[in-house]
Amino acid sequence: MRRKLLVLALGVTFLIVMTWIATIMTSYVPRHPTAQTQTAQAGPYQITLQVEPNPPLITQPATLSLQVLRSDTQQPITNARVTLESDMETMDMGTDQTSTQVQSSGVYLAHVQFSMSGPWQVRVLVAVPGTQTQSTVFEVVAQ
Repeated sequence: MRRKLLVLALGVTFLIVMTWIATIMTSYVPRHPTAQTQTAQAGPYQITLQVEPNPPLITQPATLSLQVLRSDTQQPITNARVTLESDMETMDMGTDQTSTQVQSSGVYLAHVQFSMSGPWQVRVLVAVPGTQTQSTVFEVVAQ
């Protein structure tokens, strides 16, 4: 019985020490910052993402600005339903869905709360009436 308790205590201690070391190492490992402006293709649409503040902080929601243009004509798309799905890349934190609000000239705004520092995938879904929903993925690194 004592041996089982000793093995259990050593195992728990090992896990605590490894978590502590990993936490310290994340502050020393350089992270790639989020690009100021990112552009990607989603079917017939060109989507440009800007994040404010950059890098986004985990203490407050970040404003994600998305400009949606028709790739062939560079005309803004103003009648789309644009939705964001955010997932943390390194840990399963679930998927958060956020709706956007259309502004002028095909610009859509969303406020996203990143709950943990690190790299996040932000999937942008663009649904224009009468067409198939298109999507693309951006990477955002929160701090």
